[in-house]
Amino acid sequence: MSDTPNHDPLEREQLFAFLGRIQQEPPLREQLNLVQTAMEVSEIAKAFGHTFRAETLINVFQLCNEQPYAREGLMDEKLIRVYLRRESLT
Repeated sequence: MSDTPNHDPLEREQLFAFLGRIQQEPPLREQLNLVQTAMEVSEIAKAFGHTFRAETLINVFQLCNEQPYAREGLMDEKLIRVYLRRESLT
């Protein structure tokens, strides 16, 4: 996409690999519900071995018409919605 100069397919791959873990790992899901920003999600992902910039997640949020932040307790649902749309974003 021309308006996404930092689009990196490897980062997106890391992002979607991380998002794919959310539904299978309740402790991860609980941890994500304590955060509200893409930067915080990126930091948690890094701790789980998935490296991507917050900007990559923000870009994907925009492509899904999602706000780049969430109220406490709702980030997991937002990330799962994005994950379920991954095929249409690649």
